[in-house]
Amino acid sequence: MTTRYWTALTLWATTLAVAPGLGAQAAGPAADDQGRTFRLSGLVTDAAREPLAEVEVRLISPTPERIATTDTRGRFDLGEFSPGAVTLRVRRIGFEQRVLNIQVGADDQASTTIDVALIPVVQELEEVYIGAAPEGRMLEFYRRREQRGPFARFLDAGDIRRLGPVNTSDLFRSVPGILIQSRGGGGNTIRVRNCQPMVRIDGQRVPGAELDEVAQPDDIAGIEFYPSSAGVPAQYVERTNRLCGLILVWTKTQ
Repeated sequence: MTTRYWTALTLWATTLAVAPGLGAQAAGPAADDQGRTFRLSGLVTDAAREPLAEVEVRLISPTPERIATTDTRGRFDLGEFSPGAVTLRVRRIGFEQRVLNIQVGADDQASTTIDVALIPVVQELEEVYIGAAPEGRMLEFYRRREQRGPFARFLDAGDIRRLGPVNTSDLFRSVPGILIQSRGGGGNTIRVRNCQPMVRIDGQRVPGAELDEVAQPDDIAGIEFYPSSAGVPAQYVERTNRLCGLILVWTKTQ
């Protein structure tokens, strides 16, 4: 069991009307059936509400992905979207990474603005490995590994550290029937029978996301890879995804 001291992260999300700006790093948007689009922008600060520069804000769903970096005022602009749900990943070295679900155009305002406060990761002690029994969801992880081992690949933080992957997807290169290919912009794609497996981060669905977009090896406490519906825990079974497989990622900071 790994003992770490982490701080919490606070997220404030509001929808406001703002003027366009900051220049989107993305392709043109698709309008809705009324021809409307909505700009998605925001501000990233630290716990003291001071702006954070050089924060990567990446659209991971829907595809294709978009990437913006905050300026010296902590502001970013991902461009215009048709109304609907989007998933973002916000990260900066020294701060906790977050995956956020945002509803664009929810109130019909011209812009959707998110205000995100990141708290630094504070490690007061070196990693200490003790013999205490795992707790909470990791206890369930180890139980599933014992009971469902033939149906999936289970790796905890120690396994991942020993394997030393560059990308999280590299952990599954030895799984039969899995196709892993390099993708533009870094990372790899994973396909099971020419189908994209569903990814869940701490139990939450991240539709359309590639594993390498939302999970870095150093952030993972445990990962489960089910190449088919066989052995998938009942709460995660999806009838429309039986042949595509499932990847469950449990992070260290949750």
